[in-house]
Amino acid sequence: MRKVAFRLGLAVAALALTLPMVKADNKAASSEAKPKSSTLTIDSPVKFGDTTVKPGTYKLVIESDKATIENGKTVVASAPGHWEDRKQKVDSTGFETTNGAVDSIFVHGESSAFVLGGQVSKK
Repeated sequence: MRKVAFRLGLAVAALALTLPMVKADNKAASSEAKPKSSTLTIDSPVKFGDTTVKPGTYKLVIESDKATIENGKTVVASAPGHWEDRKQKVDSTGFETTNGAVDSIFVHGESSAFVLGGQVSKK
């Protein structure tokens, strides 16, 4: 009888320890699924995907595999991409360009960058 009670107690303790981890993992998964949005100021014309975006202040929305620039409720430009980990969090939202075309987007407080383009880079 003691062995059965001891085993039952261990099983309940193990179950109790795993439940908080399962809930935490579900929260992380659901937050990854939410689109990230931020205000983005563009000082000079840039190419975003196939569209040239004029200077101005826009809303930037990044979903899991697509970034969109919006002016009010109008989609100005969108481009496919993917997230890549970086070494540290960034202090502000911005982007990097090559020859006037946006390569990657950094979102304030994130330690990842959204890299425009359809393919994931290999390390």
